[in-house]
Amino acid sequence: MKKILILLITLFVITSCINDDDFKTQQVDLKNIAPFIEKTATVKEDYLTIIKSDDDTIVVTCLPIKYKFPKGTKETILYSPLFSQKIDMPYGLDIHQYTVAFEDTRNGDNDYNDFVCFITRQKEEIGNWPEWTVKITMYIQPVAFGAGTILQFGMTLPDGRDTIFTNNIQRDMFPNTTGFVNTTDVNDIYETADTNHIIKYTYYQIGRSYETYNFHPFIINSSGEKFYAITNSNSIGSTTNILSITGYPMGIATPGAFLHPMEKINIVNGYSGFNNWIMGNSNTIGNVTNQDNVFYTSNWGTGGIIDHQPQKLFK
Repeated sequence: MKKILILLITLFVITSCINDDDFKTQQVDLKNIAPFIEKTATVKEDYLTIIKSDDDTIVVTCLPIKYKFPKGTKETILYSPLFSQKIDMPYGLDIHQYTVAFEDTRNGDNDYNDFVCFITRQKEEIGNWPEWTVKITMYIQPVAFGAGTILQFGMTLPDGRDTIFTNNIQRDMFPNTTGFVNTTDVNDIYETADTNHIIKYTYYQIGRSYETYNFHPFIINSSGEKFYAITNSNSIGSTTNILSITGYPMGIATPGAFLHPMEKINIVNGYSGFNNWIMGNSNTIGNVTNQDNVFYTSNWGTGGIIDHQPQKLFK
């Protein structure tokens, strides 16, 4: 009885010395995690609105449609007289590219490399307004796999349905590999920029809507838990399938290519601005602050690893 009493007194002293803030879950600004800002195109009568992100044309329209603009890029809006010239859009009128990176457990190491993929999303409008069909093609290129268990990968579609692209990511998206892929040695690169690895998926929406079409990528771990990456302010599900036990997101999305952390390296040790980003104090994740802590190669994102024009591969 005396030993029990001493133990209880000890526990009371220890717990009384711990600040309540140590147990508070870090509050994440889910809207800020989005790689895009949702905007509405401004239009002028008898003019075509052309919207550019840096040097890339992302919207050509004469209607006040909604569109997603990549954070951290320069927006330029031009107005061209209708019928005065032809606008050359080789891959459609609406293309977005972003990288999705996941953690596979709630108590993970926050290296965001358990599954990494580069997604090209192309939207086309078929037929004549207003009776046209929206065709959205997704090109999903696997980039890295740092999970120790079987993971599934899929998306919740704009109509609310789930589609599973694979029930075994490593087997189907990184064939003939074992262990970690593209997370430990930058001199041993597993290349995936080809039709044997990139998944092409086409979604059709009958009838035109001015709303954007939201696709929500997710993984399902070996315990059957579904974890979403936050790709826009219209987050899906509840915090149980979005946040880890520490309050960090289970999946993140960044515009364009993303240098994911090396195995077991917390993302904040590669991107010192990460916490500011998820807390809403910055619009971007920022630049790499420690090159040794991320999967960096000189040709990353320039055609050596990431394919920025996967449409060409499937023609």
